Amino acid sequence: MTRSGLLLLAGGLLAFGAAAAAYAMTVLAHPHDLWAMSDLKVYRWGGLLARHSDGLYDRTIGGFAFTYAPIAAVIFAGLSVFPMAALRWIMTLASLSALVTAVWITWRTLGHRRSPALLGATLLVTAAALWTEPVQKTLWFGQINLILMTLIIADLRQGDGRRWKGAGIGIAAGIKFTPGIFIAYLLLTRRFRAAAVAIAVFALTIAVGFVALPHESRRFWGDRLFMAPSRVGPVDWVGNQSLYGMLVRFLGGENAARPYWLGVATVVGAVGLWLAARQSRGGHEPAAVVTCATTGLLISPISWSHHWVWIAPALVLAADRTAGRLRHAWAWAVAGVGLEALFGAWIFAVPGLPALPQGLIRTVPFGRHREDHWHGFELVRGNLYGLIALAAITALVILAVRRRHPASRGPRRRLGRSAAARVEGAR
Repeated sequence: MTRSGLLLLAGGLLAFGAAAAAYAMTVLAHPHDLWAMSDLKVYRWGGLLARHSDGLYDRTIGGFAFTYAPIAAVIFAGLSVFPMAALRWIMTLASLSALVTAVWITWRTLGHRRSPALLGATLLVTAAALWTEPVQKTLWFGQINLILMTLIIADLRQGDGRRWKGAGIGIAAGIKFTPGIFIAYLLLTRRFRAAAVAIAVFALTIAVGFVALPHESRRFWGDRLFMAPSRVGPVDWVGNQSLYGMLVRFLGGENAARPYWLGVATVVGAVGLWLAARQSRGGHEPAAVVTCATTGLLISPISWSHHWVWIAPALVLAADRTAGRLRHAWAWAVAGVGLEALFGAWIFAVPGLPALPQGLIRTVPFGRHREDHWHGFELVRGNLYGLIALAAITALVILAVRRRHPASRGPRRRLGRSAAARVEGAR
């Protein structure tokens, strides 16, 4: 390994160690808030109810209801045998491992070979991603977002000829519906076998739910509980960074936003999927995956801020372009730093809480429907994630349309080709 490769590995280890230590110290300082993991409690509670087949969708715990599909309760039933103290450690370590894995796979999909230098690059980006608000909130709540994201990225990393490609997407969609957008992505990119596998596995998750929890499955599917976003939480709450949440806040209420939401979501969904398919055909698969995921977050009725963990592979793309194209390195460096700053978990206090890792979206009044009365710059800060996503998709579409030779007609090439050579040279 060359000196530059050794420096990159050392820098990655140092950065990740510092980021992890800072997270640990923050948790130790505020265990009541950061180690409570309210969503993980709901998972365990749902698993316990599933084991006894007892009112899964009719009860609440601490004001929270179980909102996932029955198959999720079946999975959580296995985890419910562990005490909460053990589950906190299991979920935290699993989530951190998933974050590192997702970043590593994204680098590999960009064309980089395994090397100590690549490990250093992975740890550097992971350290930055760890201190973004979506990742912090995922750890704070004990959410499964990082695990599902890594399942999807690993699934799409497989060769198109692999028999079970698509199964990971089917499982993820069975647990949370938003990953179902990747089925449409597989169809648009003509990976019909993988799409068929994803659909079959998704159907299997429903069937398993009916076999294991017939009454709860009839309630969830038959009573269309999955179509009631209000069961998940207030749609206008600042944490909901979807198009629907944005429209509700911009227009001052659900009644005002409802007539426009379906049309806007349809247009954004179609444009986002078209762009993702075009990126994939041009050989930009990691960018296509991030675009598809972002589109899904926008068009879903509810996309809590902790669902936006796809900021991690987006940071990899920015880092790769920064290292790989010297002429435009400054622009991609600014983009990466900007993403980190805008999605960053800054330490500040909000009303009712001590100084904790928070996102800039919480620098505005929120809760008790105060979001419906925002004005001026509050509307920008409070809708930050969705506005950034819309701006990025719009810019990419404009660039795609302005190119003289569409990527689908040109030679296929891997994103980050120059950066791959740089990392390889550092070995």
